Amino acid sequence: MNQTTRLWGGRFRKPPDPRMMRLSSAAGAYSRLAPQDIAGGKAHAAELERAGLLSPDEMKLIVATLDAISGEFAAGTLLPGPEDEDIHTFIERVLVARIGATGAKLRAGRSRNDQAANNLKLYLREQSRLIGAMLAELLAALAGQAERHAASVCPGFTHLQSAQPVTFGHWLMAHGQALSRDATRLQDWDRRSTQSPLGAAALAGSAIALSPELSAKALGYDAPCENSVDAVGARDHVAEFLFVAAMLATNLSRLAEEVTLWTSRQFGWVVLDDAFATGSSIMPQKKNPDIAELSRGRAARLTGDLVAMLGALKGLPLAYNRDLAEDKRSAFDAVDVLGEVLPAFAGMIETMAARPEVMRAQAGAGFALATEVADYLARKGVPFAEAHEISGSLVRYCEEMGRELEHLDAVELSAIDPRLTEDVRACLTLDAAVAARSGFGGTAPARVAEQIARFRIWLAAFEDWTRGAQR
Repeated sequence: MNQTTRLWGGRFRKPPDPRMMRLSSAAGAYSRLAPQDIAGGKAHAAELERAGLLSPDEMKLIVATLDAISGEFAAGTLLPGPEDEDIHTFIERVLVARIGATGAKLRAGRSRNDQAANNLKLYLREQSRLIGAMLAELLAALAGQAERHAASVCPGFTHLQSAQPVTFGHWLMAHGQALSRDATRLQDWDRRSTQSPLGAAALAGSAIALSPELSAKALGYDAPCENSVDAVGARDHVAEFLFVAAMLATNLSRLAEEVTLWTSRQFGWVVLDDAFATGSSIMPQKKNPDIAELSRGRAARLTGDLVAMLGALKGLPLAYNRDLAEDKRSAFDAVDVLGEVLPAFAGMIETMAARPEVMRAQAGAGFALATEVADYLARKGVPFAEAHEISGSLVRYCEEMGRELEHLDAVELSAIDPRLTEDVRACLTLDAAVAARSGFGGTAPARVAEQIARFRIWLAAFEDWTRGAQR
């Protein structure tokens, strides 16, 4: 690398050691930020024209050349080389090679510090909507399955033990609600990421670029950052993005775990489409839920990305330090992981075939209707603590006699407690149990259908946001 291809070095008496440059350089790894660097360069060229450092013709020449570089980069015909320390060096090197001293003027009034902060923020704002669009596909698939099974009774679990019957649609929508909060976290993150770092320069602000509010608007931000030191030294927006990604991956992992259980022979609730499962290299009968399992594993990586970013920030003094370069590694990994996991997951959920008859056959197991007895007694005026004891005695009797609650006759019921009259039997059915949970948010099929309808309205609005232009 020679002196003219570096953005620094005038005060140094020796060229950088190759070993140092191997650690310092990352143009190839960060080349995906070239479009953002070029966009920032065009906005800065307009700023330099306003400051009188570029003539209108020079500004137009720089913008036209940057557009040409952008097109060639997108086509894959122009890429960073080993001589480029970073993406900023790459763009400037090519610009100067093509238009000479005019291109060299673009560096005035800015720093790699505000460029680096701006590039990643622009990139993540774009990616937040792309990730949102992929998440919306998964949410639509969940809602579709939930609609088909709004009245399909299945076991509900606590502690992974049979608890009470619910509908499969209600259970699926529990995952949908959690993932919808991840969607709104993306939107919240975007609202907090609308300030531009450009104009902060190295840390103190620029003595040349004095209208950063105009550059901010040109790049789709709402305004420039209020404080130049904070603009280049802050990465909480990256840490927050990584939290949103890690939380999303964690919620996906919980659903993945359940899909893995549901598709097992022991559960048998769901059959995966052949296009979204794999087999075994030695056991020909196997059909494995690899998408679910891989997603669980990827969630651990995204948790690690978040912890790595928080660790890099902890105890870091203001303003800029090279530790902050870790932001890109973590952010790129999170974007790439979600870009792989979400489409595959959406396809798996959309095409899976639930087996309502199998779920229903298991729904009453483990005395899952015992709570119905306690509720029945409570409605008759029995204090619930006492009703709970009576229901427990009934379960104990069934265990000792090898009976099921719903098969007990009137004599057996009244022997446990005289207040257990014949009409309690009407409560001891799966359909009655789920229908009784008819309050807002309950598992009654009518309430589930209403929940899905509200969810569809919200999802349509979220899909509109994912299609929205960068602000």
